[in-house]
Amino acid sequence: MFTDNFDAIYIINLRSRSDRRSEMLEELGRIGLRGDPRIRFFDAIETSEAGSFSHPAAHGCYLSHLSILEGESGLGRHILILEDDCNFRRDWVRYRLPDRWDIFYGGYAADDPADPLNSNIIGAHCMGYSPGAVNVAASYLRRLLEPDFPPDPRASEDKGFNPAIKPPFDGAIVWLRRAHPELETVFAQIAVQRASRSDIAGGNKLDRWAPPLIGVARKLKNSLRRLIG
Repeated sequence: MFTDNFDAIYIINLRSRSDRRSEMLEELGRIGLRGDPRIRFFDAIETSEAGSFSHPAAHGCYLSHLSILEGESGLGRHILILEDDCNFRRDWVRYRLPDRWDIFYGGYAADDPADPLNSNIIGAHCMGYSPGAVNVAASYLRRLLEPDFPPDPRASEDKGFNPAIKPPFDGAIVWLRRAHPELETVFAQIAVQRASRSDIAGGNKLDRWAPPLIGVARKLKNSLRRLIG
């Protein structure tokens, strides 16, 4: 099974989002991993300051992933990091990782779907790392927070690029891979992001005005996404 490749599985979850924790436990039960001793819920880091990021939520997400990677650095373990809105597609059980890999994307959106390796990537809800990649990522992502750390040269080609703003975590992983091409990256579409209330700006109007209705609609959407990705 795909998850047999990992020694530890982390799930990033805000303490305030008990709804997402419950949904994640339901998802773990659905795929046969509930109660697996390798699984640990990681209390997501919250901050009210955007710092050098575009939004406090992006700052907290970055720090959460980084904290896990730094805690695993030097332990020599293969790890899988899931965000608490991750659902696995129905066909995930048939996926097999290649013999050699360092960074694994289990779900993503690429600028050029035919060439994800050289594309900008959105999505970090299902990320795997080899022991070597853990060590490199922990060091690189910590240094990236330094004010004078040089940006990815290709980032300046992006419309609206601001060198004073750090990339969100999924963008930072793209920078990491470009800086360390020796890391073997593998892409798959075995996981999708579950539709749920956003932590940014307090959700949308439907969340406030019609929570039962929007909840039913999201459950239907999530069931369809498992089937078609």
